[in-house]
Amino acid sequence: MNHNGEKIINAENMNVDATLEKLSNELKPGETLILDVENNYFEQTDKIYDTLVTRGYDVRKSFKNGRNQILVTKKPHR
Repeated sequence: MNHNGEKIINAENMNVDATLEKLSNELKPGETLILDVENNYFEQTDKIYDTLVTRGYDVRKSFKNGRNQILVTKKPHR
């Protein structure tokens, strides 16, 4: 967890299904999770991003310190 209370997961070597499984198990409504994809082999960042958007997560792409990242927030229940 970083100083902003965000969780960071290294998703570079994870497939999309494993990443989504980990996300659904760990991310609580209102929390932000950073998936660190690093080199974006096989457009992994885009695949994860697109899948998360279609599943209703708030998702942003970022490039920080030479690494591809996806910032994911689970929408609070209304």
